[in-house]
Amino acid sequence: MTFIEKFDYLKKTYASKADTKKIKEDFFAAQITMSDEDCGGTFYAAFIDGKLNFEPYDYHDNTVAVIINSALLEECIKGEADPVKEYLEGRLQAWGNLDHALGLIECLKGTKKTPAKKAAEKKDAKPAKRTTKKKTAETEEVTASEASEKVIEEPKKKVTRKKTATKKTAEKE
Repeated sequence: MTFIEKFDYLKKTYASKADTKKIKEDFFAAQITMSDEDCGGTFYAAFIDGKLNFEPYDYHDNTVAVIINSALLEECIKGEADPVKEYLEGRLQAWGNLDHALGLIECLKGTKKTPAKKAAEKKDAKPAKRTTKKKTAETEEVTASEASEKVIEEPKKKVTRKKTATKKTAEKE
């Protein structure tokens, strides 16, 4: 797969359905370089004026820069790989504001579900079991002495209230 094909796939699959409500910043620009031999190249994801933009160019005034293999990038977006663990193990390189990179991944990870996916999830979900208790008409005859033994009365609590002084306001003439 060439760089442009991979970029178009990522843009169509994740960027176009990204949940931008998860982004806490007003602005960020992440420059992402895919380090694959066959589809290596650089693109950027910028969050500007409430909109996420994906373009296949360098972004020189970026807030974070990442170098990553394209397969690992997709695994991080899908939630199959932990980007922090991958960073610590050296499988991806990043510098700048790393919170912006993590925010971008969370935004792409939380893509909005289509109505078809929601319907499929509802089909797969098991219906909740309804349990109803049957009322029985059994009554127990109790004598007065037995009833007084069964009923336990709680002692009444003494309630005290403070009286507050109220200010009288002068009426306007």
